[in-house]
This record gives sequence, C-alpha cells and structure tokens, in this order.
Amino acid sequence: MKKFFIRIAIIIAVLLSAYFIWSFTGRAKEKETGWSKLPEFKARFEYVEAGIDSGKGNIIGIQPYLTATSYSTAFNFEVSLRFYFEQLKRENKLNDKSIVVLPEYIGTWLVAANEKETIYKQETIEKAMTTMVRSNLFSFLYGYLKSPAKDKSTYALFHLKAEKMAKQYQQVFSTLAKEYKCTIVAGSIALPDASINSIGNLQIKQGAPVYNTSVVFGNDGAILPPLIKKMFPIDEEQGFTSSADTAQQPVFTTKAGKMAVLICADSWYPQAYSNLTNKADFIVVPSLGGKDSVWLAAWKGYNGFTAPADVDTTDYKKISEGDAWLKYSMNNRAVQANIRQGMNVFFTGSLWDMQPQGRVLILQNDSTTVLPPAVGKGRIVCLWLNN
Repeated sequence: MKKFFIRIAIIIAVLLSAYFIWSFTGRAKEKETGWSKLPEFKARFEYVEAGIDSGKGNIIGIQPYLTATSYSTAFNFEVSLRFYFEQLKRENKLNDKSIVVLPEYIGTWLVAANEKETIYKQETIEKAMTTMVRSNLFSFLYGYLKSPAKDKSTYALFHLKAEKMAKQYQQVFSTLAKEYKCTIVAGSIALPDASINSIGNLQIKQGAPVYNTSVVFGNDGAILPPLIKKMFPIDEEQGFTSSADTAQQPVFTTKAGKMAVLICADSWYPQAYSNLTNKADFIVVPSLGGKDSVWLAAWKGYNGFTAPADVDTTDYKKISEGDAWLKYSMNNRAVQANIRQGMNVFFTGSLWDMQPQGRVLILQNDSTTVLPPAVGKGRIVCLWLNN
C-alpha cells in the first residue's frame, strides 16, 4: 500500500512538472531593451481635422488599429500606440494643451500580454482565452472561487492578470504622456476596484468587483485623480463588471480647460451629467462599439438599464442605432449640460474574431459631425477648441 501511494505521488509530481514546463514555455517576452523610442512600425491611417488652431488647445482622438499581436507584450502595445503619437509630433499637433483620447477597453486586452504565442494566432477570442485559462489554471481557479460576479469565468480571467495589467497600462500611458507632454484619457481597462495609492500608482483589490475604469494621465506622466468607473454597464458587461457610484464627479482641470469624462453608455443617462452641468468646458467619451452593421441596424433600445424618463420608447426599432447615439448620448445631453464641445472615440481593429469598426462623433458649437467607420486602418481626429 505504501508503495502504491509513493507511485501515485510520483505520477502527480511528474504531471505537475510537465504542466508547469508547458505553461511557462513559448510565452511572448518583453524586449530586453525596455520601452521603445522610435520603433520601426507602419500602419495605414487617416487624419481628420476640425476647427482652427486658436491657441486654446485641442482634443485628439486616436483610433489605433489594434490586433491580437498588438497585445502580445506591453512593448508591442506601446509600439502600436507610439506610431500615432509620432505622426502628431511630426505635424506639430501636440502641445501641453492637447487632450489625447483613446477608445474604451483599450487597456483591457493587456490580459493577453506575455501569454503563450499560440493564442495570438487563434481564430476566435473563445479559443484564445481557453488556451490562456489552461496555461494559468491555478491562478484562474483562485479567481473563480473568489469571484463576486455572475460570470465567474470572465471575472477570473481578468482577475488573474489584474495586477500586471494595471502596471503595464500605467507604464505605457505614463511614458507616452510624459514624453509627448500631453494629457491622455487612456480609454479604459477592466480592473478589480482600482484606486491610486500614496505614491501615485494604480493598485487593485484582490477579490473585489471588477469595474470598467478610465484613467487620465497628466503631461508629467502622473495619474490625475479621480479614476472614472463606468456607472451603467451594458448587458454584455454586467456578468463580470459592476456598476459604479453615480455620485462621481469626473471633471479634470487641464491646460485646455475643464474636462468631463464619461465612459461609453454612461453618456446616455441624465444621472451621469448631474455633476457635470455648468462645470466643464468640453467632454470626452471613450467607447467600444462593434461592426458598423450594428450602427446601421434598427435600435433595440436601452441596454442594461431602464430608459430614462425623457426617452421616447417609440423610437425602439424605428430609428437606427446611430440615430439613437445622436439623439440620446453625448451630442444631445452634453449640450443640455452646457457643454458644447467634445469627442466620442470608438475602438477599431481586428482582435481574433472581434472586428470593431470605430466611428468618431465630434461635438462642436452644439453641432455634431459623425465620421464614417474606420475599416482596416487607424485614424487620428483633431478638434481645435474655441473656448
């Protein structure tokens, strides 16, 4: 009997050793030289400009065309973003009054950084994340057991990399903001109850609810408080993210003026503007979105929460999703809050079987311009402020 248990122990030890060897081999590694400076990187992109430079600053929406490989390492992620900053620098569009806005969830896919190389070649996000779970099995199970969310698997996936994600996200955007001397609204990232610690770094709370969180970096590279957490997550998010407090006051003092920040669907709700009315000079909204066919399709109504009282529910299935964005989001509600300039920036790229085709909405003097989808390429949109 004793020999039997010894054999079982040996078999288990061999299996565990084989698993850990497999798990830690074939992973994407960071460049030993550290963060890139002038990377050799080429991408298709277009440049759009609105308004005239009056010396009062500008909002610059960057829609980098991102792929799974862009997230294989923090180095590659920075390279993918730096290309667009370099274009702006060459054209003298960046200054200390520049506000650069990135799309929603742009930091979230750092969950895939430094994973097994095979996941970046998978055809679907489901297959990629399954491989990731298998190669991080024990950390995944720990997060799964601690999960306070309905969708325990998705929560566990983001929880297992949260600390590293937060560090890489801050390193990349802090570096870019400091080097290019601009303010960056760094899209958003899914993190467990993130906060800013005493030395100015992002920190996460193990086992806490995940919030879709946006971080603003000043032109010295430091994080500007407060962190913005999404108040009205849509149905697809509610399984793994939580709703933040609607009492947030996401207004920031910048060299270009007072800036309000709302994350995607939050811009559809009057409650989100209650602490913004007459307090901001301009507003920026990072969004995700999907294929442009969704934008053109019939609007199905509010997603995740009950429609506000001022919404005409007879519009459901009568107007398009795009028309609903114009009627019920930033473009209408910001003006009601006496905010007359702003930009809504959507994600674009090809991440596994996700093919977001981002548009950009520009609010200028109460009038809204909607740019066509960015398909197969990145885009830079510059709005010169006039107040």
